[in-house]
Amino acid sequence: MHSPFTTEHPSPIGSRLARPVPLAALVLVAFASVALACRYSVRDTGFVELGEAPWRLVLSAPATGPWHDLYRPAAAAALLDANIEFAFEPSPDAGEPVLALVASDGRRLELARAGTLPADRPGAIDLLERIALSPVRSEIHQATLDAFAVVLLIEGTDTAANARARNAIDAAILGIARLMPSMPKPVDHPPRLLILHPGDLAREAITVWGLGLEPRVVQDPRVVLLYGRGRRLGAPIDGPLITQTLLQERLAIIGQDCECELDRSWMQGPLVPARWDAQRQAHAARVLGFDPENPLVRTEISRIVLRGPTDPQRRRLPGTALNLGYSEDLLEPEPWDDDPGDDAPIELALTPPPQSPDDPGSQPPVPSPAATATTPVPTTAATTHPAPNSAPNSAPKPAPRSDTDPLDTLRRLAWVLLAVGSVAVLEFGRRRWLRARKEHG
Repeated sequence: MHSPFTTEHPSPIGSRLARPVPLAALVLVAFASVALACRYSVRDTGFVELGEAPWRLVLSAPATGPWHDLYRPAAAAALLDANIEFAFEPSPDAGEPVLALVASDGRRLELARAGTLPADRPGAIDLLERIALSPVRSEIHQATLDAFAVVLLIEGTDTAANARARNAIDAAILGIARLMPSMPKPVDHPPRLLILHPGDLAREAITVWGLGLEPRVVQDPRVVLLYGRGRRLGAPIDGPLITQTLLQERLAIIGQDCECELDRSWMQGPLVPARWDAQRQAHAARVLGFDPENPLVRTEISRIVLRGPTDPQRRRLPGTALNLGYSEDLLEPEPWDDDPGDDAPIELALTPPPQSPDDPGSQPPVPSPAATATTPVPTTAATTHPAPNSAPNSAPKPAPRSDTDPLDTLRRLAWVLLAVGSVAVLEFGRRRWLRARKEHG
């Protein structure tokens, strides 16, 4: 005799649907993680102003003199697009006027005083224009817009050490060029080499001093890595520390995602004091695919860069021979090419017009070792030419990049697959539910 009560068995709907759903969910989560990946590289962050304190151009002069009325309006025009702000400090006594550049950490570089400080409007404007931008700083900006980064070699008096540094830089550029196509955001051109000769240091004192170095001639060569708007990566490297391994590891940082596990201080180096006008800003937006001046972009990148590492153990150089794909290669000498091409290293020849051999002023000036020594700002324009006694840059060019960023294309594809997959899972579940309901009444 059967019981009048029927026993309810668990519906097979849940068990049948339970199997495919976890797998589909994992696939959707994977695509979502790709879609939400960091869209900025360390190189990208260099084009964004992080809100750091600007350089200060301080004029100390008697309050009763004409200096304030002369220099304040001239500075407002000349420094409009520069990360330099003008400040007037009245002298407590009737001392001579002094114009100096002051860093946020208190370092001070005296530029002119009394006899060398122009007292007329055309002279003041010319002086301020040369403070706002120089030939080397202009070359740095142009190179960082089009190339992966800039390697600035400041030569010393030791020619053998200069040659060793040059060889190490060439090898590092060649190695990083091979890694660039596999980086998150490939760049069309490898790092560019700019060379500053000892005789040009006096004329580029603001550039060298702004990068954290003393603008004086020394024996050993010095190297500074720059990216973005002229932001310095890490500390300057000098003498025997200039090696292919160290240079390549540091350059590889520039190609990493901005949210990778590295010490954020690598992305907080100082910006060289210089003008960055609207034309360069528009160029940067075209190259990067986003506007670095957009408030949302600045907020997002500032949050990433300024938040700092969460683990003190991460405060190390993020790059080893293994994870950088580094290997030792024998660099065979190549035949000389009369046409160095677009990626040839640039030497900046800022030497003034030749003078008479009897003229004592024909010798290149050597600035005082003290950072506070008077350093007149020159008027000489820059010219560029390939190094005649060195091999051309053999770094291969990566394949030209299309207008569409590969990461953006992958992200859009991930969103499409995410949407299609979600619809497919819902439709699959609906059909299984209707089928099970029909079978079990």
